[in-house]
Amino acid sequence: MKKRKLTIIPVILFALIFARCSKDDNGMINKGEVMLKVTDAPADDTNIQGTFITIADVKVDGQSVEGFSKQTVEISAFQNGEVKLLIDKEMEAKTYNSVSIVLDNETDESGNTPGCYVLTSDNKKNNLALNGSSTSEITFSKTVNVESNGQTSLVVDFDLRKLIVRNNDTPEESGYKFVTSAEMANGVRMVNEQDCGEVTGKVNATLSSDNDMYIFIYKKGKFNESVESNEQGNSNVFFANAVISAKVENDGNYTLS
Repeated sequence: MKKRKLTIIPVILFALIFARCSKDDNGMINKGEVMLKVTDAPADDTNIQGTFITIADVKVDGQSVEGFSKQTVEISAFQNGEVKLLIDKEMEAKTYNSVSIVLDNETDESGNTPGCYVLTSDNKKNNLALNGSSTSEITFSKTVNVESNGQTSLVVDFDLRKLIVRNNDTPEESGYKFVTSAEMANGVRMVNEQDCGEVTGKVNATLSSDNDMYIFIYKKGKFNESVESNEQGNSNVFFANAVISAKVENDGNYTLS
């Protein structure tokens, strides 16, 4: 298979994290609105026309969110700040310590197989979970403060470039697969939407080429070119420590959300 050449432009970003406290002064069980959304950072494989994940369950502090229904989402359709709303409900106003997303690898919301897959340009479904596990659970150990009569909006960002790799072991079954369970944690993050922003810009025309170009954001001091430009981990992921990435459009513009 012919390998594509990529022109990579690293960008350094300072990260600011804000903490918020929640108080209940009247001693009653107050509630606040909680929204959970998903978005995606793009894969850098032009042979992929769509990536689908099936979310079977959402848990907060280990307990399933009441009323959530199994959903299959074309996650690759939500990029550059676009999000898909999964949950919008009232929850007890207090501090929570973890949120978990459970993926169904076997069947989608309609009962069809597989549950998580890549759709390639030849319209073939590539099963992403080939290790025999029927589900994959991703847990975010993050403090979430739900304030009384307030609104908390959480965004789960799937970085497909870190989550999905070429499958060279059993190409007759699928050309793509999820990275290992240990590596999946590096490919998904959860953030509070109101603490988020975006970086936009335009690549100078003198840097343009016939190759696809991607912008990568790193936390200060985390970019090491000799390390990041080589395969890392059991799944051989390039630029594994980047916070997020985006493809540069044909006109040179880019948006990192």
